[in-house]
Amino acid sequence: AEASLATVVSPRAMLSRAPRAMRGLALGARMMSKPSVAVLGSGPTAAAAKAAVGEWATVTDSANSAPYVLVVDGAPGSVKADAVVAVPTCADAAKLAAAVPTAKVVAVTAAPAVAAAAELASKAGVATSEVANVISWGSGFADISHATVGGKWALTITDSPLPSPAVTPEAEVEAAVSTIKALALGTDGAWVSMGVPAVGDFGTGTGVYYSVPVVCTPGDYKRVGGITLSPPVAAAMEASRASLAGA
Repeated sequence: AEASLATVVSPRAMLSRAPRAMRGLALGARMMSKPSVAVLGSGPTAAAAKAAVGEWATVTDSANSAPYVLVVDGAPGSVKADAVVAVPTCADAAKLAAAVPTAKVVAVTAAPAVAAAAELASKAGVATSEVANVISWGSGFADISHATVGGKWALTITDSPLPSPAVTPEAEVEAAVSTIKALALGTDGAWVSMGVPAVGDFGTGTGVYYSVPVVCTPGDYKRVGGITLSPPVAAAMEASRASLAGA
């Protein structure tokens, strides 16, 4: 009788009757499917980005069918109306968003933050994974006012909240890849910086794309609020806003 009953029970019903741990494993396996990401570009930075994205996603060259698109260099061409797209600059993002208003478009602005995090890690003698909350503001300048290194405030190991690290090609690759990865997989509450439409927070005004810290869930982002700004950081942010507004 049990055998005949099992033949008419649906897989969904069988999963609902399974122990909680087994249901979690089954659901986790479904969630582990790789997202499809189009990585566009022809230079060495694009090649490195494709290899890095391929570690966690299925890479394609077809921007008009992929749900996520990373433009490393060149133009994106045609993208899906509901695509999530990361492009190289705030000006590029504003232009694409105007052309495809239903797409979620951001700018890759995190390279200075990536370089600053590497510099902090080197000074502290820790891995870069031990550095958190370095921000890239505006068109892309680093702010370590709220950063931590190995659980300690970054400003305890350096004096200036506005470092000027050399942005290497490796930092550019990491910034591009980490931006689209955050949008595709989420950040689990960790801060990342990207250029998004300005909405007036932090004195950024409106009508431009401006880099701010965000947290991500798959396919979406949310601005981080409640960040205090020191006078030097606020002045640098205003200079960057004015530059972007005049671009």
